[in-house]
Formats: sequence, structure tokens, C-alpha cells
Amino acid sequence: MFRKGLSFAVFFFVVLISVATDAVAQTPEELYARGMQAVRQGKYRQAIQNLQRAVTVQPDYAKAHAALGTIYLQLSDFPASEKALTLALNINPDLLQAEANLAVLYTKTERLDHAVQIYQNLLQRHPESLQARLGIASAYQQAKRFPEAIEAYLESLKRSPNLAAAMTNLASCYEAIEDEAQAIHYYKAALTVEPNLPMANGNLGAIYQERGELDAALPLLEKATRQNPQFTAARYRLGLVLTKKREFQRAATEYQRVIAQQRDHIGAYYNLAQALFRLKKREKGKQAMEAYRRLNEIAQEIDTRERATLMEPNNPQQQFRLGLVYAKYGKIDKAISAFKTVLELDSNAHYALNGLARLYVLQNTQLQDAVGFAKKAFHLSPAPQYLQTLALAHFKAGQRESALKTIQTAIKMEPENEAFQQTLTEIQGTDE
Repeated sequence: MFRKGLSFAVFFFVVLISVATDAVAQTPEELYARGMQAVRQGKYRQAIQNLQRAVTVQPDYAKAHAALGTIYLQLSDFPASEKALTLALNINPDLLQAEANLAVLYTKTERLDHAVQIYQNLLQRHPESLQARLGIASAYQQAKRFPEAIEAYLESLKRSPNLAAAMTNLASCYEAIEDEAQAIHYYKAALTVEPNLPMANGNLGAIYQERGELDAALPLLEKATRQNPQFTAARYRLGLVLTKKREFQRAATEYQRVIAQQRDHIGAYYNLAQALFRLKKREKGKQAMEAYRRLNEIAQEIDTRERATLMEPNNPQQQFRLGLVYAKYGKIDKAISAFKTVLELDSNAHYALNGLARLYVLQNTQLQDAVGFAKKAFHLSPAPQYLQTLALAHFKAGQRESALKTIQTAIKMEPENEAFQQTLTEIQGTDE
């Protein structure tokens, strides 16, 4: 089953003020106005520069901090967004939309209890706020608190009956509680308002496909993929419908497109192989089936580790092994989440600190955090490989001299370690 689209609204709460482009901005207010003008033009980097200058001149300029946080949220730079929005609210707790955007951030980063709490506070103070009501509905939905999500979406639709995205999300919640009749009703209602809405077309098409109503499913899934070519789940369902209708060439084409969009889609490889066999393209079918078998083995290994953590959710070693498996197969976001879970269970788990630092270095993100984690890991357990991680973190963070000293210390501890020598060569190579 697809599980199913959620819409997140980022609330630009700032007043967009036009200023003369040939004027030299000097005051924080002028810099702020220029930043907002750049936002309106979609020039986010330029907006950030002006707003950063504004808060440099006036560090307690809450609106400018809030605007920075909102832009970072738009750009999915969540650590920077959280820092700016939190600072804005510390300066001025009455910035309503900054508070709403912080709740959006918490929802996007799956800190759903925090998001719900903010939305509840907002609704107590502003019970007529449609934004807050839709926000809490999406947070409930993501947290799988479907009855509460349904109630919140229904309340939102009472206030604004033609919100097609809210109808679609509501229908998805009804699907989750297996109320198919209501799901179909609200998907159809959404399409009455917005006939080309990809999510509603795709999800409704999926219901009909599962029920074997192929003629009803086909045009919906075709429209969903036409309106949103990156809607991988709808494209896969379209392939299944075409297979059932024995249109094997078209089905094979759709499965190939699914694989181009999601390289580890197990079902697409399996069904592509079957379609190719039907088309008497045996060699290509064998290749697809081999890819399916390989991916299925990976999925089983991951599933084994996930089941182990379900059996022992408070065992940090089990969570760490799950993180290692995720990292092994390139699922870096999930690996980071697993290592963070380890640290929630045991803040002194040096192996998880080192693992998290390694992943940040690999992703070239949150490098100062990587430095801190690697330092703490080595302090807790002075293993030379932790120094290698620290050296790499220093190096990626632009701290070359610290990186050199650190890797040289690691080499003194293990002179024959080739990986340490390679890291030293990499760092020294910047001289050239």
C-alpha cells in the first residue's frame, strides 16, 4: 500500500515590503525589507545574506531571526531553522507564525509530540486558526493517531470546505483505519474540487487496483503519473494494472521508470522480470530477477535487525546493529536515526557517538557536531579509530591543522594502519 501523502504548509508570516533597489540599506529595518523582497522573488540566498546582516546589526531583532528560520525551513536546513526560530521566540514569544513554523519543523523532523504540543497551545489561544488546525491534523496523521487526525481534518473542512489537500489527507486517514467507503468518498470529493490532484488520483486508483477494478483504476493512475511524473508509488500501481490487463510492454516500461526513480524497489524488479519473460526477453528477465533476489536478501537482513529491535527496543546494542545495517546499504538517514536512538538509551555509548560522527562526515553535514561526538567517543574509549573519525571531521570542517595533529596521534598509536596513512595523505594533499 502507498502510505500516503501529507502536505506541510510553511507559514511566511512576514510583510513583504518593496524597497528601492538602488538604495544602500543601512538600518536593520532596511536590511529586513530587502531580505523580504528577495524572498518574494525566490532569491533565498540573497534574503539570508540581508537578514543575517540585520541580526548582526541588531541581535535582538526577533522578526529577522524568525524570517531566517522560515527560509531555512523552506530550504530543509532544519538545524539552522530550529536555531533561528527558537531564538526569535526567546526574544518575542508572541510571534504566532514563528511558533507555527517551529511546529512544522518538528513535524518534518518527526518530533511529533513537540509539534502537537505547540499546535495545542496555538489552538487554545487562537481556536479559529485554520493553519494551526491543519498543522495538528498532519502531526496526528504522521504519528498514526488517526482518530484525532480525522477529527482535526473534519474541523478544518467545516471552516474551509473546499480544501482538496485536507480531503486527500482525511481520506488517507480513513484508509489507515480500514474505512474504505469514507476514504473513497473523500478522495472523490477532493477530485471534484481539484480534478488533477496527483495524490488523490493515485491513492484512489490504488484502492480500485487492489479491489481488482482495473478499468476504474487505470485512468486515475495514468492521470496521477502524468501530473506528477515522480509519483513512484502510483507508477508502480499503474504497472500492476497493465500487467493484469496483459499489456506487458507498457507494464515493463513503467517498472523500468519506477526502478530509475527508486533503485531498490523490490517489487518493480520482480514484476519487470515477469513482464520480460512474457515478452520472451529471457536474458533481460534473468537480470531483473537476479536484481530482485539480491534486493530481497538485503530487505530480509534489514527486516531481521528491525525485528530484533522490536523485541528489545531498549537494548542499545540492538539499535546500533540496526544502524550499521542501514549504513551498510546506504540508508543514511535511517542509520543516523538509529544511532541517535542508541544515544537516547545510553548517552555514553562511544561506539554510537563515533558512528554518528562518521555519518555526518560522510554526508558533509553538521560537522561541528561530528567533531564533538568524535571527541567524546575518544574520551570515553581511547581507540585510535575514533581519532581517525575526529581527524576527518576536523578536516571536513576546514580545521586542517587540528586534523593533521589528530591523525598523526592515531598513527603513533597504530603505525601499521593503512587507513590512517590514507587519511594523512588525504589531509596533506590539500597542500598541493
